[in-house]
Amino acid sequence: MSVFQVIRSEVSQVMSGVSQQRGLTSQLFDTIKSYVPKVQASWIGGDADEFASDVAREIVPAMTELIAAFGGINLNLTKAVGIVDECEGKCKSLVSGLADEFGAI
Repeated sequence: MSVFQVIRSEVSQVMSGVSQQRGLTSQLFDTIKSYVPKVQASWIGGDADEFASDVAREIVPAMTELIAAFGGINLNLTKAVGIVDECEGKCKSLVSGLADEFGAI
């Protein structure tokens, strides 16, 4: 039995929520990118070009960074759970060794 069993299920729920948000953000990003050619087809002039440039310069990098951040959150949570598992294994080993030492007395 893991000391962190309850926490593990909560971490799993958080990771699921983060993955869902990443998916929704990716869908939104695809929608935003699809609007640029539609706007350029119907909106003629310098403002249309500036709109497309603004999307490419401002929105695309920000959305890409946000999507990557969601992935980073889950990666770091996975690493943290691995560290907890490793520490728990070491603690169990130390306690077992200590119990053996006291048992030999």
